[in-house]
Amino acid sequence: MLVNVKELYKKYMMGKKEIPVLKGVDLSIAEGEIVAVMGKSGAGKSTLLNLIGTLDKPDSGIIEFRNENIINFGERKLAEFRNKNIGFVFQFHYLLPEFTSLENIMLPGLIKGSVRTDLVKRSEELLDLVGLSDRKTHKSAELSGGEQQRVAFARALVNRPALILADEPSGNLDSASSEKLHEMMWELAKKNGTAFLVATHDRNLAEKADRIVNIVDGVI
Repeated sequence: MLVNVKELYKKYMMGKKEIPVLKGVDLSIAEGEIVAVMGKSGAGKSTLLNLIGTLDKPDSGIIEFRNENIINFGERKLAEFRNKNIGFVFQFHYLLPEFTSLENIMLPGLIKGSVRTDLVKRSEELLDLVGLSDRKTHKSAELSGGEQQRVAFARALVNRPALILADEPSGNLDSASSEKLHEMMWELAKKNGTAFLVATHDRNLAEKADRIVNIVDGVI
């Protein structure tokens, strides 16, 4: 099993009031499995992704990645873990505006310390896979919303992560761009053998996953 989440609890403070979000979540994700997470706004979908992605820490519980509990990793080890094993796709693309499409895709590989020539080749291959070879030297302001998200998805894949976490990846796109992004995500995830956990309100997107889980009242 790639990921095992056990008895995960998380609450936030709003002033002096405690707001429980996750109340004992259990979830397993197999190697190469595509899992969609659904639930009402505020149900805890984004919180769950942030905890599995080590962007936040739970109040209690266990997150195992290939049988290793990652909860107690130090900050440097967590950063290395994220860079090597996890790709992120958010509702907003978070491309750096001063960089070209190619340079944005290369960034995680540069942080990892990949050989530059290999990294350029890999990034160009990904641009081709997402249908944007002709946008290699374009900056984000010169791309449409759908193109920006495709660049962001290619960036998430550049280090060949075992797991991609996607939080409402098509939330800002029109229906045609959303459908194109969804088809591309599933195809490339399957082709690369990458596991995929996507939080979404989009039933059409969720039904293309291998499995749908629902968060209700803080539990799955």
